[in-house]
Amino acid sequence: MIKENKKTWDELILNPKGLKNEVFSGLSFPGGVFFIDSDTNASIYKSTGVLVDNKNLNNFIKAHPIFLFTSTLRGSGASIQDIFNLLNYDVNNGPMLGQCNMSFKSPLQLEKEYKIDGKINSLKQKISKKLGRIKILDFTLSMFDNPNSPIASVNYIWILPEKET
Repeated sequence: MIKENKKTWDELILNPKGLKNEVFSGLSFPGGVFFIDSDTNASIYKSTGVLVDNKNLNNFIKAHPIFLFTSTLRGSGASIQDIFNLLNYDVNNGPMLGQCNMSFKSPLQLEKEYKIDGKINSLKQKISKKLGRIKILDFTLSMFDNPNSPIASVNYIWILPEKET
């Protein structure tokens, strides 16, 4: 029987240089929590051009779906810069959001704290005709309203061009 030597995020971030892409596959994010409050929700709706009044008050009973995008990144226990640091990636190379797929099992509630968890699905390297050598980071972040019940998740694909050496 082969024992898998899987390191944690905290262990890998200490010295990320020269790590093979396969090391990151299945790596869990540190995790955390995010609280969705009514005032921020109203501000988000206003920023999209929707004004709060008596005619559309029912629209503000649930949190705006964009919270899935923002809260999972902010509550994952790792900032976007932390992710780049973990991958030893220079943001001056121009990272791109290749894909973002959100799925909901139920609407997000207001005045509620959610647990955020996630994992890196894969980190692959390929040659792009337009960009040259790139890495493709695939990761998923999920929101939980209790420890065993994910209510929403978002899958990201980031395109990470590498500087030619």
